[in-house]
Amino acid sequence: MLHLSTRPTLRRVAVTGAALLAATAAMPQASAATADRIPAGGGLSAVIRYTENGIPHILARDYARLGFGTGWAQAADQVCVLADGFVTVAGERSRWFGPDAAPDGSLSSATRNLSSDLYFKGVRESGTVEKLLATPAPAGPTKDLKELMRGWAAGYNAWLAQNKVTDPACKGAGWVRPVTTTDVAARGFAVSVLGGQGRGIDGITAAQPPGAPGAAGATGTTGTRTAPGPAPAPELDPAAAAEAAREFFDTSRYDMGSNAVAFAGSTTASGRGLLLGNPHYPWQGGRRFWQSQQTIPGELNVSGGSLLGTTVVNIGFNEKVAWSHTVATGTPVNLHQLTLDPADPTAYLVDGTPEKMTRRTVTVPVAGGAPVTRTQWWTRYGPVVSNLGAGLPLPWTDRTAYALNDPNAANLRGSDTALAMGKARSVAGIQDALKRTQGLPWVNTVAADSAGGTLFTQTQVLPRITDELAAGCSTPLGRATYPASGLAVLDGSRGACAPGSDPDAVQPGVFGPGKAPTLRGAPYVENSNDSAWLTNADRPLTGYERIWGNVATPRSLRTRGAVEDVSAMAAKGRLTVADLQEQQFANRAPAGDLAAADAAKACAALPGGSATASVGVGFDF
Repeated sequence: MLHLSTRPTLRRVAVTGAALLAATAAMPQASAATADRIPAGGGLSAVIRYTENGIPHILARDYARLGFGTGWAQAADQVCVLADGFVTVAGERSRWFGPDAAPDGSLSSATRNLSSDLYFKGVRESGTVEKLLATPAPAGPTKDLKELMRGWAAGYNAWLAQNKVTDPACKGAGWVRPVTTTDVAARGFAVSVLGGQGRGIDGITAAQPPGAPGAAGATGTTGTRTAPGPAPAPELDPAAAAEAAREFFDTSRYDMGSNAVAFAGSTTASGRGLLLGNPHYPWQGGRRFWQSQQTIPGELNVSGGSLLGTTVVNIGFNEKVAWSHTVATGTPVNLHQLTLDPADPTAYLVDGTPEKMTRRTVTVPVAGGAPVTRTQWWTRYGPVVSNLGAGLPLPWTDRTAYALNDPNAANLRGSDTALAMGKARSVAGIQDALKRTQGLPWVNTVAADSAGGTLFTQTQVLPRITDELAAGCSTPLGRATYPASGLAVLDGSRGACAPGSDPDAVQPGVFGPGKAPTLRGAPYVENSNDSAWLTNADRPLTGYERIWGNVATPRSLRTRGAVEDVSAMAAKGRLTVADLQEQQFANRAPAGDLAAADAAKACAALPGGSATASVGVGFDF
């Protein structure tokens, strides 16, 4: 944790990188002994100064050059990890690493390279990313972000052209290749759908109509039924489906989540806000954070952590405001239960009119074998999906199929949101950045500023499914899954059951930011991957739709311990960075606190207050 203060400079970078654990309004200067590096290529260049701890500080005069310096510096640090990710979004993992190996999980939840490739190659061949790049802002990316991505690709390519790869993980590998702006954008797309289509890839690529090769009970040889299909699959058990959906979307069960807390100036010794960000992300691999400072004099001066392969600081601070993110409880997708045309299982009815599904046939090269060709099936709502995890099968029968709606598949704005937050001057500015760009797919935002302000907001891209819409349009399956998990299963045969739109939303079919659970100006705000309800225990947030998260339900032990600690710290007041450090590393286990007193009573109640262990050693209590 660092006490942070920035002095903007027009000549060179002179600021250290941010530790992502605490931020107030100050930043210490880097060692004057560090030397400037000025890489160049393709008509672009940037100044990169490294601190003695190896943190790059990138200075450029415009966004293309800032992207160039960022791409160069990321390649210098993590070229093999980055190249592996570009193989993923190109749909070529099976070609280089074999179809049955498992991806590292950084860009999707696909369990095999083959399913990952079928999905991402389908995205590439359908022109999805190119269409999003061509969409005008604010629904699409801004010019500044496009320039950042163009520069990032040029910087990465220049590093490859001017340096030898020495990391044995990819030294001499044919899959380490130059990239394009579209490749960089495709990586951003993968991050955007990570909580939606990215979690359903196995089900998307496995879904086949009755009678097709590979389908349950299939006897035909094509994707069109030529003979009576199999008997309808048994009805899904609603209680089991509800529990499976709850587990599938339960953020407290994720290996990677986060804690974050912001304290208001009224609780701190300095009178300025204080932020603790504790992202539970790995130190290695494709989902790690990469630390830097980015500066365009007079335009941008931000420090913090970027997800590898992205062009911006995702979690960080400037001289006025600091922010962190936690994985949110909003359910970023919904299902539409399709009523199929009795004459054709690849057509579905909407208001009585049949609509043909769109075939997406994809061929994937495979190491040591023949290419594999599969067909995916897409509808007006999104792809047909055969499951959401092993516990929630969604069988495609003669009568019914399920389509996955993921509004983040039309969202390439996440880096615009991060860029806008990096230029904010207060928590009000952070909130305004979120409202204008609306690009965060699956996280909350917690922020503090130098004036002592605090902010929690769950401004994220969610399908606009109100409790009223769910009540009127849920299928029997949806009536079980929606209360349990926020996963709506809507009647796809009724056009009126599609998600609505809000007037303040930049994208159709999603909630506008005015509906997001938000708390500003509280003495403290805290989140540990639970819902927004107890962001501040004295000011509980209520009144939001179920899809955002639950209310008045048991909190996780992580949340309980955090609220106990944080509320006590705020009441004590006069907080400093050292207080946050002490709390962060206190090694206190809430479960131990809850169990300790009863365990002591049980031990004391033993005959004579002592016991003998299985190895024959006695213990007194």
